[in-house]
Amino acid sequence: MKAKESPQQNSLYQHWKEEHQQLNQSIAELSEWLAVQTKLRTTQFLETVRKLSELNDQLQDHFTREEALSDQICEACCHPSPEAEAVRRQSDRDHNDISNRLKHLIDRMQDASAEQDAWKSSVHELGLILDLIEQHEEQESESVCCLLPRT
Repeated sequence: MKAKESPQQNSLYQHWKEEHQQLNQSIAELSEWLAVQTKLRTTQFLETVRKLSELNDQLQDHFTREEALSDQICEACCHPSPEAEAVRRQSDRDHNDISNRLKHLIDRMQDASAEQDAWKSSVHELGLILDLIEQHEEQESESVCCLLPRT
């Protein structure tokens, strides 16, 4: 039987959920915009680079806030434990991987010509990155739910 969560834990969990909902909304808006651009068969490289740079900035802010929330959750729930440290290490690796892949895509798109093949390749790579972000967020959700007792 799980312990009942404290008001502090509930507040941290709500803050964590709100943080992830904002990120998910931004990603959904970007995905929708890209789908429209692809259907129009326009290769909006400069506009896409701008939007991806905004996403990158948002992700960096998100990762920073997430790390602070993680510290607070660990302090409120379990103090440093092997499980919490493993989650933190995996999260750091994921954040670095996502950031590096997104930065690499932005650099490639800035250098790409307006060829349809380059657009398709870039949109495909972005889809893989967005899938990686979604997978990462799901894994974090599971980890946070394990760390925070829920009734």
